[in-house]
Amino acid sequence: MRKTKYITFGAMMASLSVVVLLLGAVLEILDLTAVIVASIFLMVAREEMGYKAFGVYLATVLISLFIPYTFVIAIEYAIIAIYPIIKPFIDNRMLALKWLLKIGYIIVGSFGIFLVSRLLLAEAPLYMDILLAVGCLLVFALYDVLLYRFSMYYGFKLRNKLKIDRFFNQK
Repeated sequence: MRKTKYITFGAMMASLSVVVLLLGAVLEILDLTAVIVASIFLMVAREEMGYKAFGVYLATVLISLFIPYTFVIAIEYAIIAIYPIIKPFIDNRMLALKWLLKIGYIIVGSFGIFLVSRLLLAEAPLYMDILLAVGCLLVFALYDVLLYRFSMYYGFKLRNKLKIDRFFNQK
């Protein structure tokens, strides 16, 4: 019975993520915001399911790749949303290694978003490329802070209000 609850909860988090990604793809200007909000659902799944949340990540990426409007945003999600799953692994390292891994992920993720926007979307002048690269670095740095703060808020307050522990502990 417990396995069914994990699958149900994972399916709910994946479907919520896909809906948010679809909304971001339709509104076009909020695509990165939608990716970050959808990855917060993935962070909630990781808090409840542990590393089994990787299945939620894969399901969200695969489903959103098959929806015609969300192809670009699905690639952005695939680049950005793996971070909530690997963040506990990174945060448990020594201070120097932790910051080295975070900066490495920020640079690689920013470069991936830069390539997606440069190759799949449109041509832009050089100053726009530089602005996009700096913007991506700032977004990823703020994203790390957001995930930490929301994880604390979820663990201490929101989880009790939503009574999610009752969902998993019922017999």
